[in-house]
Amino acid sequence: MESLNVHWIRFQKKGDEPSFSIIYNRLADELYSYGVGLGYRDETCKDAIQDIFYRLYINRNRLQHVDNIIAYIYRSFRNRLTDLSRREQHQENIENHSENFALEVTILDDLIEMETSDILRKKIESILSKLTANQREVVYLRYMTGLHHKKIAEIMGIHEESARKLLHRALEKMRKSISGDENSRLILLILLSLMR
Repeated sequence: MESLNVHWIRFQKKGDEPSFSIIYNRLADELYSYGVGLGYRDETCKDAIQDIFYRLYINRNRLQHVDNIIAYIYRSFRNRLTDLSRREQHQENIENHSENFALEVTILDDLIEMETSDILRKKIESILSKLTANQREVVYLRYMTGLHHKKIAEIMGIHEESARKLLHRALEKMRKSISGDENSRLILLILLSLMR
């Protein structure tokens, strides 16, 4: 499977529309989950996705400086969500989207339909609730989208070393919250393996 950056180069230089479609199809659902996780409404997330891909399409010739399309799209999406929420502020009361970042356990929905689903969900939510908003966001970006520290840093607007430390602290906090409980350790392992 070719990387999205290869498809980006094809689209940017040759106008290859199938490559643009591949980029859209691979990232649209991830962006939507990310936006919802940041606390934005469904419609706002959908609008932001459409807006950034439309702009990407019409401005491709002006974006020759973009060498990492994934980080660029995530950053653009985050910025567009902020712009849209400012417009909708009279309808919504979003004080600070980074404080409202909520990592949902939707990835476990299929698995959790077993009889222990409520217990599992509560334990996982308890572990995640001990994290700060930024820690939940960095865990989401690393394990649910598979992004590396450099891309995470670009998206969050921080230094790469800060992204590493933030992720390390989040994982340490998660480990400490389950110390001594064998069932919780198993839950953490399941959670992290499913997020990959």
